Amino acid sequence: MLYLALVTFLVVFTSCEKEDEQGPSFPQQLTLQAVGIATGTPVQTSLPGTDLEVTGNAFSMNFYDPSNGEKLGTLTDINVAAETFPDGSMKGENFTIFEFEEDNSTLVLHNFIDMTPLDETTLEGVIPAEKTQSNLIAGTGKFSGASGGSSLQAILDMSAFAEGTIGFDCIYSIQFTE
Repeated sequence: MLYLALVTFLVVFTSCEKEDEQGPSFPQQLTLQAVGIATGTPVQTSLPGTDLEVTGNAFSMNFYDPSNGEKLGTLTDINVAAETFPDGSMKGENFTIFEFEEDNSTLVLHNFIDMTPLDETTLEGVIPAEKTQSNLIAGTGKFSGASGGSSLQAILDMSAFAEGTIGFDCIYSIQFTE
């Protein structure tokens, strides 16, 4: 009887230990759509799940599950650097914070974005392929310990850019490596 109790204890203990070693479980991929018109607001803020403090112009809007249109939370895109070229193209550096309403979890991306003009007021934005492998820099809540990268397909309405307002329609595809 003592032997059976000892064996049962070891099996249960080993099972729990293996679950702990595996760490948190993430989906392999998460696709999110950010849509909205936002006016930049100057901010200096700490990024969730990091010890980084950034300064830039923050643009906030809702984000959704593109498969069913369900609102999932709020995205804040903080532009920390931008460069405009004579052909109308731009390069930007930003931090994107996804705040999930359901459980207050967050994901933070550090992006370098290339933007190419489609016409006089519209830019197409993408993250260069070589920058998509490890631009997921932090997560909190259910995404604590997450690692991975993301790609971006964005259409940006720049018709009110002189007033600091941009129209966003962005699809983020986030690939988790753990």
